[in-house]
Amino acid sequence: MAVSKLHTGFAALITVLTLASGCGSDRPNDTTPAPTTKATPTTAIGKFEDDAQKLVNAEAKWQTPRELTVGNTERIGLSIGEGTEVKRKIDKLIPSAMAISAGQVQVGQTVKATLFASSEDADISPSEAINASTVTDVQMLWTWLVKPKRPLDKLHLTAHLEVPLSDGRVVTNELSLTLPVKRTMAYTVGEVATHWATWSGIIGSIVGVSGWFLARRRRRASEPVTTASE
Repeated sequence: MAVSKLHTGFAALITVLTLASGCGSDRPNDTTPAPTTKATPTTAIGKFEDDAQKLVNAEAKWQTPRELTVGNTERIGLSIGEGTEVKRKIDKLIPSAMAISAGQVQVGQTVKATLFASSEDADISPSEAINASTVTDVQMLWTWLVKPKRPLDKLHLTAHLEVPLSDGRVVTNELSLTLPVKRTMAYTVGEVATHWATWSGIIGSIVGVSGWFLARRRRRASEPVTTASE
């Protein structure tokens, strides 16, 4: 009977120890570290791709007269997107402009546009820029004052677009436009007056050479004819 009680006591002790061992991981002083998840750092390329995906495509249009006149200052515009505010500005600043498609471009919240031409062909001054874009509509317009310096069949103009990204990089695009520049009577008169010294020099040289030949011919005609004596 005593042996049976002893076995029962050992069995109870083993059961208690087993339960205590199973609950050990839940104790407050457990030093086993919990698994952690580290965030993957964003790379420069990934940041650039994220910003580039935020850009939207919109149609660009030149707003311009059909032709320019040498010596006259004309306003030329470039619009991106459509909307009532841009249309109102175009009607006010360039009422007789015709729209010429420049294709699709990528734009962000901020876009910088600069117009270039050869310094021998035209002077260009920035005039006005607006950005009336919303979350759903792109409405941008830039205008420049262009003064052609000489008549041309094709005046080449180039708009350089810059879209800055948050990491300091810039997405660029270039749009080109050609316009004829017609001659005026005032320009022709001025051109003749400017080059008059050159033309007068050429005419003077021609007259001088002609006079020399004419004088020589007269001298030869006045000389007596001599014959050899036999």
